[in-house]
Amino acid sequence: MLQNRATLKQIRFHLLSELRQIYTENESDSITRMILEHTGYPLSETLRNPDHLPAPSVIAQINEFLAEIHTGKPIQYILGQTYFCDLKIKVDKNVLIPRSETEEMVEYIKAGPPQPIHRIIDLGTGSGCIALALKWYFPDAEVWGVDISKRALSKAGENGRMNNLQINWGEMDLLNEPSMDRTTRFNLVVSNPPYVMNSEQKVMAYNVTGFEPESALFVEDNDPLIFYRAIASFCNIHLADKGEVWVEINEQFGKETAGIFKKEGFSRIHILRDINEKERYINAGR
Repeated sequence: MLQNRATLKQIRFHLLSELRQIYTENESDSITRMILEHTGYPLSETLRNPDHLPAPSVIAQINEFLAEIHTGKPIQYILGQTYFCDLKIKVDKNVLIPRSETEEMVEYIKAGPPQPIHRIIDLGTGSGCIALALKWYFPDAEVWGVDISKRALSKAGENGRMNNLQINWGEMDLLNEPSMDRTTRFNLVVSNPPYVMNSEQKVMAYNVTGFEPESALFVEDNDPLIFYRAIASFCNIHLADKGEVWVEINEQFGKETAGIFKKEGFSRIHILRDINEKERYINAGR
C-alpha cells in the first residue's frame, strides 16, 4: 500500500509493480497512465516533476483503485470512463467497455470512399460510442443510436451531452419486429452485436465475464448468428439505395455471417481482418 508523502516517481513505480502481477507490461503501463491522469497527473507532469508530493487524498484514492483492481474489476469501470476515437465515454456495469477492435471498425468507415452519408443508425448502441464517433466524423449526418436497454440508453445520452453531439437515441428490440417507420432509410447501418458463444465464457478473463453485461456479449451456442439475421432483415427494409452495412463479427463465423447477407440480396460483401489478423468485420452493400 502506498504511504503518504510518496513522490510521483514512487507512485508510478508502485502502480507498475502492482499491475504487472495481473496484466501484461503494456497493459500495466496504459492503466498506470490512466490512473495518474484521472488523479490530475498526466505522464508529462509525472516525468517533469518526479519528486512532487501529491496530497494524501490522492494517495488514498490510488490505494482504493488498486484494491478494486485486485478484485478483477476493469479499470474503465473503476474510473467510470474510457476513450473511444479520442472521445471521452462514460461507462458502467450496464454497458460494454469499448474495445480497440470496434474503434478500428469506425476508422475503416471513416477511411472509406467518399460518398454522401445523410443518415446513420447504430443498432445495439450501448454506451453510444460508435454513434458518437460517427457523428464526430460525419457532422452533417443525422445519427441514430438504438438499444433494448433503457439503462444503456441513459448512459449513451450522458455521453452525447458530455461530448456536445446530437444523437437520436431510441429504444428498440432488434429481435422482435423493430418499431420504426418502414419508410425510414439509412445510408449507413452499423452494429457491434452480441456474438460471443456462451461456451466461450470458460476461456475468457474474469474481468470480462464477472463484470460486463452478459446480454451485450453472449449468444446461445445453437444460434450464434441470430443478431446478424436480424440486422440483415432490418437492412432489407431500412437501408437506402447504395447504402452500406458494417458489423463486427465472431472470427469463427466469417463465411457464415457473410452468407446471411448474401442470402438477403447483398452483392458486395467483404470480410476484413482486425489488427490481430482475425476476421472481425463485414462490410456489405447492394
